[in-house]
Amino acid sequence: MKPRPKILSVIISILLLLLVGISLFAGYKFYLKKAYPVKYQNFIEEACKTHNVEEPLVLAVIKAESKFQENANSKAGAIGLMQITPETFEWLQRQSGKKVYLDENNLKNPKINIEYGTYFLSILKKKYSDEKVILSAYNAGMGATDKWLKDPTYSLDGKTLKSIPYSETENYVENVLSNQKMYKKLYYNN
Repeated sequence: MKPRPKILSVIISILLLLLVGISLFAGYKFYLKKAYPVKYQNFIEEACKTHNVEEPLVLAVIKAESKFQENANSKAGAIGLMQITPETFEWLQRQSGKKVYLDENNLKNPKINIEYGTYFLSILKKKYSDEKVILSAYNAGMGATDKWLKDPTYSLDGKTLKSIPYSETENYVENVLSNQKMYKKLYYNN
């Protein structure tokens, strides 16, 4: 028995709509992966394993800090992918217990920048339990963050922040958390 032309037409229309839908989804995901790239994967994996930090967080920080531009420099003097200041780099090297210190020009080296940026995140993770606080300290510094945690205007429990007084830091934290969510969704199925 031959299918009726009308039924065949409906089946073909449904298949075409399905094909268009799949193509749009694939194109959308392709665009999102361009907007949220994964670069320096080997360096990130190694640093994250060494320091027990999640890869999507490191990717999110790099995207927010430098948009993956290894020669990025800020007005505040921060250098490289994860935007580490020379002072913080020196402090991190002392904290690591290494005997030989590198000069600040090494911050332009992606492997070193990712290693020390991830190490800094691990230190902040040990000091603070809340991701919003960790990112506030990464951006504004531990001194400012500690003051906010002691001030009931910004923290009710001394461990989390109900608000961040610096708009730049507040925007930074939201940006990194949004980036992290997208990285998890696109690459880590979380």
